[in-house]
Amino acid sequence: MRRLFCFATAVAASTTISDCDVKHASAATLVSALRRGDLGCAATLAGAVDATDLAVNEALMELRSAEQRLKDVREALRTSETSTGRNIAPSHQWAQSGDEIFVSVKFAHKWDAPATLVGFDDVEAVEFKEELITVKARKGSKRFDLKIVPLRPIDPANSSWVSASVGRLTLTLTKAQNRSWWPRLSRDKTKPQNQGVWWDKQELYDKEKDVVEREEKARLKVELVERLKTPEDKLAASVEAKLAADEEALAQEDAETAPRPTDEALSANLKAERRKGLCRKRARREHKEAEEDGRSRVTKEQARTQLALEDVDDWLKYAEQQIDADAKREAAGIGGLASADGVPEDLPDVPAADALMRRRAKKSGLPVEKKKKKKKKKDEPSAKDDL
Repeated sequence: MRRLFCFATAVAASTTISDCDVKHASAATLVSALRRGDLGCAATLAGAVDATDLAVNEALMELRSAEQRLKDVREALRTSETSTGRNIAPSHQWAQSGDEIFVSVKFAHKWDAPATLVGFDDVEAVEFKEELITVKARKGSKRFDLKIVPLRPIDPANSSWVSASVGRLTLTLTKAQNRSWWPRLSRDKTKPQNQGVWWDKQELYDKEKDVVEREEKARLKVELVERLKTPEDKLAASVEAKLAADEEALAQEDAETAPRPTDEALSANLKAERRKGLCRKRARREHKEAEEDGRSRVTKEQARTQLALEDVDDWLKYAEQQIDADAKREAAGIGGLASADGVPEDLPDVPAADALMRRRAKKSGLPVEKKKKKKKKKDEPSAKDDL
């Protein structure tokens, strides 16, 4: 009996080993391979099976059953993925000025990968805290979660974000300590793999880097000196501050005893300040319009945006010069004001603004008067010509 059992075990083992042998291929061995999930063996046997074998239909039914089981597994995985979601840290690039940090977020796991089409309505939350910035968005089964712990505190009240385009958004973070330059964005010294430098944006502010760093070093030096002061030094400093305050009070009294300006001069100065305020308000509005226009353009347009911002700054400077000229004339009772009130549209007393005003008129679609070319004077005939 024991010998018969050993013989049956050996036969079963040899049958299992030879099931994938094409010499013994049959529909039955194909069905057996499908049932035990040996798809490689099933593929080998399928090419050698006799199509007229009646068991082929059973093999096809088993194959359909396996396909259905695979489909069920796939659907279960999709359901699990949808319910739990996948948290992806989106890639981002950053740049800075002396007062702000700019972060461009792309909803992809790396910058050179295609972005997921995340729109404004797909952004679930953008939160600003002094020491944490959070961006959360969801598109289908993908969940994006970006957390930035800034190197230094920010001002949440004056920070903002805007949906730049489909699949991207831009953060504008206001530094709590103005006029400072950060060596890196995150507090962690190890830079994340999904973080890079926004070079196109940074080039616009690189020129102020040296100035800001000098200011920051001077400020830190003053703070260090204050911390190292002894009580005697602090007392001496307070006495000096009191003396300076007394001198300022005396100077104020002297100024009050000085002859007061006429009512016409005061009125002209008040009007001039009000007009300057209107100019500054327009300049801020045009600054904002130029910045929004620059964000929507590609890299080639950013240089043009910078020129437009410089034109606005130049116009503000020239407009204030014209207002000062009008105020002087009005105080002296002289006519010929360029503009009696409001924002001056022409700047006749500022020759340096001629080219700027022509560009602004051309940009607004207004007719631009051509410059008259000076005619060269003909040389007077000499005595030699008369001969």
